[in-house]
Amino acid sequence: MENDHKLGLYVSYYLARFDSEGYQKLGFGNQIETHTKIGDLLSVNPHTVKNWRDEFDPMFGHRAGWYQRPMSPSRVKVLQALENLDEPQIRAIVKDILSGKLKNEPEENELLLSIVSDDNEHSNKKFILRAPTGRAAEEFFINHFKLTKSPISGELIDCRDLGCGYDFRIESATRNIYIEVKGMADFSGGILFTDKEWTVAKEKADDYFICIVKNIPDDPKISFIQNPSIKLEPKRNIYTTIQINWSITDKELNKVNA
Repeated sequence: MENDHKLGLYVSYYLARFDSEGYQKLGFGNQIETHTKIGDLLSVNPHTVKNWRDEFDPMFGHRAGWYQRPMSPSRVKVLQALENLDEPQIRAIVKDILSGKLKNEPEENELLLSIVSDDNEHSNKKFILRAPTGRAAEEFFINHFKLTKSPISGELIDCRDLGCGYDFRIESATRNIYIEVKGMADFSGGILFTDKEWTVAKEKADDYFICIVKNIPDDPKISFIQNPSIKLEPKRNIYTTIQINWSITDKELNKVNA
């Protein structure tokens, strides 16, 4: 993949994640005008910019995007690298890419390019990440639990916004169990765990369940795996997360005290 194409993935991620706010703050006009301008700046076809955005779209729900297509490794790497940054931080990176400023920041430029490496780009190991698929899986589980009280009867507690390593907790008279829901758009595909989710899965052992909902767009099928840390052998992936800080030199500090 050419370097401009690699950098274009970051720009397209920004458009997919922040949608109308992102288009407005880039200031290039409507969507077609924005894609055209980005294409000119990065020497790529504007339709390619739209296609890249469409690949990220299912993660954020503004448009359907290419929800049928598993996400390739380079797109997953961009998602993982930028997931902890907010809109102004990502917009600053995008504007540096589009303005050509990164040419004067070789370390930052190399970091962005190295994250979207060509290694394993054509690997068969592709994943369907949490997106509308994931949200639909969670709602399916909630409805399934109301009807069946499976995998255990009790009070269902929604923990999705707590960042605690699982999506739901079920409190029964005798025990608590912890449910992490994963969704697939088809009957096959892999799933991804964050390091925290997998750590909690090992800690909770028999009290931790994966709920897998397959074939979500058509006829969902649900299954549970208890104590996945014993029954499954995942591959650990270590990736680079982009972080932003601001350095102030001794010279700058002395200017204030002068």
